[in-house]
Amino acid sequence: RNLTMKFRPCIDLHSGQVKQIVGSTLSDDKQNALTATQSSVEAENFSTDKPASDFAVMYKDDGLTGGHVIMLGPGNQDAAKSALEAYPQGLQ
Repeated sequence: RNLTMKFRPCIDLHSGQVKQIVGSTLSDDKQNALTATQSSVEAENFSTDKPASDFAVMYKDDGLTGGHVIMLGPGNQDAAKSALEAYPQGLQ
């Protein structure tokens, strides 16, 4: 039986910016979750000004499939849409 692991690309978005956060440090106002305009991140591993679509193109060019875009809080719709459009059927 072959137990080969496959890398699955991921684009995490917070306030429209590509970020990798430290687990369990994203918080929302739980009482106003449906109307919240901001989420806070207490600790980041990685943050960039490059658009999400640049990462999607990189994943596409490298032949990486089965990836996903995660919207962490509000303000990510445009960035997520740009990534999905840059790599159709390659990200979900």
